[in-house]
Amino acid sequence: METREREPVLIVGPADRTRLLAGRLGLLEFRGLRAPDLSSGRQTLVAAGDAVRLGVIATDHGLGDLGVVLGDLNRHASRDGLRWIACGPPPDPAERATLRGAGVGFGLFEPYTDEELRFVLNQARHESDGTAAPRQEERVPVDLRARVLARTGEKVALIYNLSVSGAYLVTPRPTLRGGTVRLLFDLPTGHIDVCGQVIWNNVPGNLRRPNAPVGMGVRFLEVPESARDALSRHIAQRADAYRL
Repeated sequence: METREREPVLIVGPADRTRLLAGRLGLLEFRGLRAPDLSSGRQTLVAAGDAVRLGVIATDHGLGDLGVVLGDLNRHASRDGLRWIACGPPPDPAERATLRGAGVGFGLFEPYTDEELRFVLNQARHESDGTAAPRQEERVPVDLRARVLARTGEKVALIYNLSVSGAYLVTPRPTLRGGTVRLLFDLPTGHIDVCGQVIWNNVPGNLRRPNAPVGMGVRFLEVPESARDALSRHIAQRADAYRL
């Protein structure tokens, strides 16, 4: 069976942090290229040709001459520079300004989930190739409780990610594929009451996404205008939260 080649991501920073990040990227079907210093980063980019589009700064806030370092690495990338993501402890305002000034566009600060890491990587990747999805179709990571009403009864589930057109629900008892459910949950921007159809399950013995929790993907069937507006606003706010 043909397998998709993993997207390479340059990781710059201390050995313990780059090792941890490379392991997490592997679970998300990316390939971490570890570079503890500027020289090894240059060599990695030259050897990879134009394959590397994304860079991660695994920082403990020892930023130093970050702008000089990233500028040099961008010049060795075959594309129009790399899209940079900062991962590490939450920065103070001065450190955040240093990251922005060095050309880092995204920040993912501890603690963060693998789903958040996947989302930010995909956002940066889409920006690098000009294929960013329209805002209303973005699927953002969330942590929301929902009531799920199905023909077999009512249960509580955790919404793992969310878009205007659907959601992934974490539940040990997913509804069967093709079944319909009613979801009720609250956002800061409004109450949501929508019906949806289960389009896939992630269950033991049939894990479509091995690194995702057990649950089900739901496509919304009809979204009232008020609910669509509330979802759009919340998704925009969540997406913007990962930008520096």
